[in-house]
Amino acid sequence: MASPWATPEELRLHLRLATIDAEQAAVKLAEAERVIRGELEQTIDAVADDTTVLVGNGRRVLLLPELPVTAVTSVTEDGTLLTEGTDYRANRYGLLTRLGGCWPLDVDITVVYDHGTDPVPAIITQVCLQVAGRAWVRATTAVAAESLGDRSLTYDKDRSGQALTDYELRILRPYMRGPASR
Repeated sequence: MASPWATPEELRLHLRLATIDAEQAAVKLAEAERVIRGELEQTIDAVADDTTVLVGNGRRVLLLPELPVTAVTSVTEDGTLLTEGTDYRANRYGLLTRLGGCWPLDVDITVVYDHGTDPVPAIITQVCLQVAGRAWVRATTAVAAESLGDRSLTYDKDRSGQALTDYELRILRPYMRGPASR
């Protein structure tokens, strides 16, 4: 299991609190990590020797699901081990290119590869702290806005506080896979 992206102490400092319940803070940070991973559809943390099975598409290029790709250990096409540089090449952007032809249609392509980053980029840690911080604050109240003159009260629809803001989505865009990242 990868290390947490941020510590309860970092969350305490982010929120400018004198003290913090470390156990509850760790829960909020873990929840924020899950939300970010889900939004990005990426693990983010470094993973060694991950195995994925792709299906040949009749084209020269397949996309590996996790980024960045840091190493490819092996590629097997329908049970046959391929040679890097002769049969295929891979790059950090997850492009697995078949050299001298195309990936056979509907054939299993098994790839063992390393991906992710260690440490997690600081901007992702910052977003994690923001999301966990919002969740921490919103856990104590369901009121999003309040007025005194002519009384007005607005209740928070996202009580968890963990929905990513448009700003957070924009700064996470470079870490997303697919058209949304362009």
